[in-house]
Amino acid sequence: MELDTQRRKFLVAKTVFWISAIGDGLIAVEWFMISLGVAGLPALPSFFVGDGRDYRFAMGVAALFMTAWTALLYWGSRRPLERRGLLLLTGVFLLVAILLEFFGYFVVFDNLMSGSRLVWGTVLKLYLVIQFGAAYWYSK
Repeated sequence: MELDTQRRKFLVAKTVFWISAIGDGLIAVEWFMISLGVAGLPALPSFFVGDGRDYRFAMGVAALFMTAWTALLYWGSRRPLERRGLLLLTGVFLLVAILLEFFGYFVVFDNLMSGSRLVWGTVLKLYLVIQFGAAYWYSK
């Protein structure tokens, strides 16, 4: 019975690592395309649509960091139970991103993006935080 529980923990953690790595990889490609000016897509997961050379430059840098995080999540998937702390760390970073977006939205940028985009981006990020947290705690 203990072996079945360990196997389930392993599979849950590995699945969340893989889904996250694939999602982050796709977002990195999207951000890289935005940085090249190829696509006027909304930047996931915040759904912000920007323009200008400075925005494209920042998206290029962000794409590099997202690519690095994709590699880190893939690395975590190689030994998911030993490296499950990465799931918790990712969830914490998403919470910080939510706080920074709200601060930026209401204080710094004076409603730069639409409220609906802020809401949907926040809902998506909160879902991911719950996913990472649940996978971390389940795999303990």
